[in-house]
Parts: sequence; structure tokens; C-alpha cells
Amino acid sequence: MKVSFSVFLISIILFSCSSPKVFTDYASDVEFDEYKSFAFYAVNNSGLAKLDEDRVFLAIEDTLIAKGFEKKLIPDFKINFYAEVFNRVSNSNFGIGVGGSAGGVNGVISPQPERSIALTIEFADGLTNNLFWQGVVEANFDENLQGKERREFFRMLVGKVLEKYPPEK
Repeated sequence: MKVSFSVFLISIILFSCSSPKVFTDYASDVEFDEYKSFAFYAVNNSGLAKLDEDRVFLAIEDTLIAKGFEKKLIPDFKINFYAEVFNRVSNSNFGIGVGGSAGGVNGVISPQPERSIALTIEFADGLTNNLFWQGVVEANFDENLQGKERREFFRMLVGKVLEKYPPEK
């Protein structure tokens, strides 16, 4: 009984961990093949600490170059990004109850707020500044990550959202 209960508890904990969720939107009349070079807008009020801004900037740059895009002073498209860190309360409860005529054992694990991040990346035409693609990735965020782990976390977020660019029509 103890073994099966432990397996049950571990599986509940594992399934309650969420993977990053990606949402994208784009202008349907855009020819994405025309956009081959990029540059960044100046970062204003990104919602991130300076070091995290640099991590996101480098992750976007590296990912796009790996996809065959070129960084240029006068680009085909420009990139903006920003993030919001917030508390998200899980809407699931977990309860256990075992009973008998002589007594019982029960317990409830109440939902705890989790720190989350929503990172938004936007692409706009280099000449008109018209937004033509936007991607948002939401994930749990451990603000205690440092150094290499933190850099890899932001690389993972950027990689997840840019998997969806260019969109398949």
C-alpha cells in the first residue's frame, strides 16, 4: 500500500508541473520569405532586469542566426521583447482520504501561488514598423536561478517561442 501511494503521489506532483505554453499571432497577408534580416528596437521598459534583458537579447539573436537570418543595421524586420513576472495560482486541489469505522486519515494540499513569466517577442516591418508577428511563451519561473541555469532558462523560453516562426500557412 505504501509503495502504490508513493507512486500515486509522485505522479500527481509530476503531472502538476506545467511545461511552457506558446501562443502566436500573425498578419495573414505577410510574405514571411521576404524577411531575411533583423535588428532590435532599443529596449525600453522590458519588465526584466538588465542581465535578463541581455540574456533574452542574445538568445533571440543566436536563435535567429541559427535559423538563417542575418543581423543588419538596416533590417527587413525589427524585434521588440518584454516580459511580465506574476503569481499564478493553480486551480487544482489534491485531496486524500482513508477511513474506517475506528477513525481515518485525510489531508488536503491547497493550491500555492507559483511565480510565472510571460515573455513576448514581436516582429515589425523594418520600413513601416507595422507589427506582423507576435509570440508569447508562459512558463513557471524560479527567480532563484542564477548564472548558467538562468541563461539556459531564457534560451529555452526564446527557443520555444521562435520554434513557431515563421508560421506555417
